[in-house]
Amino acid sequence: MRDLASPGRGAENIGTRLQVLTINNEGHDCASLRSIMRHTNWVFHCVPDLAKALEFLGRHFVPVIVCSKELPDATWKDVVAAMARFPIPPKVLVYSHQADDAFWMEVLKSGAYDLLPAPFSAEEVLRLVSLACRKWKDDAKIAEKPRALKAAG
Repeated sequence: MRDLASPGRGAENIGTRLQVLTINNEGHDCASLRSIMRHTNWVFHCVPDLAKALEFLGRHFVPVIVCSKELPDATWKDVVAAMARFPIPPKVLVYSHQADDAFWMEVLKSGAYDLLPAPFSAEEVLRLVSLACRKWKDDAKIAEKPRALKAAG
């Protein structure tokens, strides 16, 4: 796997098409998200578990992760922790078919970007993915400033 700090992880490398990676082992959830996102210019990918996600992220640039609460090889908290190792961590949206206020607070306190209730509402998916991408881009710009100043000085 490529080093997490290697080229391809900064704001200067983001293309015009947003890459979204979904981690879940439920085919119908992946199909539902794919159907919602097919009306965008986003590139949608789906992998069944965290191990495959990390393998994928070693080869592809992805600023937004949509992660199922239930995974076969890890917890959603493991996904959040794994993403935190990136220099500019992808924003993680956790989704659950049993989302309530208590779980939403747990998701936010654990460092994920937000909770996405399922079954999916197209409007909510598009809104949260767009906001997560915007927040990631803002974080990337902030992270790039010290490097630019160091290079100039």
